[in-house]
Amino acid sequence: MIPYALDGLFPDGDYLFQQDLVPVHTAKSVKKLLTDRGVRQLEWIPKGADVSIIEPVWGRIKVALLKEGLHRASAANLWHVVEAAWNVIKEDRGYVDALYASLPTRIQHGIVAKGGMARY
Repeated sequence: MIPYALDGLFPDGDYLFQQDLVPVHTAKSVKKLLTDRGVRQLEWIPKGADVSIIEPVWGRIKVALLKEGLHRASAANLWHVVEAAWNVIKEDRGYVDALYASLPTRIQHGIVAKGGMARY
């Protein structure tokens, strides 16, 4: 993530990283690594996966993978399916714009749920 951010969209290092609270992301070693590298992190609500706009994106990628049939696909083929699904998503400006436009409502649902699971 760090090399991509610095070599890609944020060469000046001015970005704010956000991840969910999955246990592997909140491990002390992960927190220390990010802190040691100067990565600024956005605090996230405990059950905030449904607030994040990445969840519907993952959903589309998972659907593409399921259509491929995971049990018989090679690693290279799976990677190709993920890349193809990602390219479709990023080219669909209407979808991306709608995700960003949904953020205020998603956040409001998270506030109403007091950080718990919110039905979005």
